[in-house]
Amino acid sequence: MFGWTAMEDSELLAYLKEGNVRAFDTIYARYWADLYKHAFFTLRSREQALDIIQEVFTWLWIHRETVEITSLKQYLKGAVRFKMANYLRASKSRKQLIHSLQYLAEDAVSPDEIRLKELQSLIASAVDALPEKCREVYSMSRHEQLSHAEIASRLNISVKTVENQISIALKRIRVHIGSALLYFLCWWCF
Repeated sequence: MFGWTAMEDSELLAYLKEGNVRAFDTIYARYWADLYKHAFFTLRSREQALDIIQEVFTWLWIHRETVEITSLKQYLKGAVRFKMANYLRASKSRKQLIHSLQYLAEDAVSPDEIRLKELQSLIASAVDALPEKCREVYSMSRHEQLSHAEIASRLNISVKTVENQISIALKRIRVHIGSALLYFLCWWCF
């Protein structure tokens, strides 16, 4: 016939709908490695990544006649993300339950104390990520309880500079905590 590897995805999908195994093999060879890397990077489990990729391609073959795909690459990536989300949700629930039981058995720590420690850890990492001068001004304000005027006097800078540095610090901390909280919510929900 002709070069299967040179075909566009749309052509391969047309052959796939007809049940052409060669088209399926070409799609598999074209996308398997990238999908596997993505799944492995997220899951950190070779076996689970392989299982998810296998499930996606098996589903594609079974539903080849009825599935409507406009962008094969995006479709396959989306299918892998969906499968990973289901896996993570199921495994996260089990891990979270085991982890919570361990906390309760060992330390009898309340969930509020755990959340407070997690929030404190998030804030500390956000502060550590601040530029040096900004971190110094923020630390003097929050940890040493110094006024803006006292900080300005100690560092030989203007009060306005102190206010600006604290404003920058607070904005960056909010962004850091917001994105981390979003990540944790996504991790928990999906």
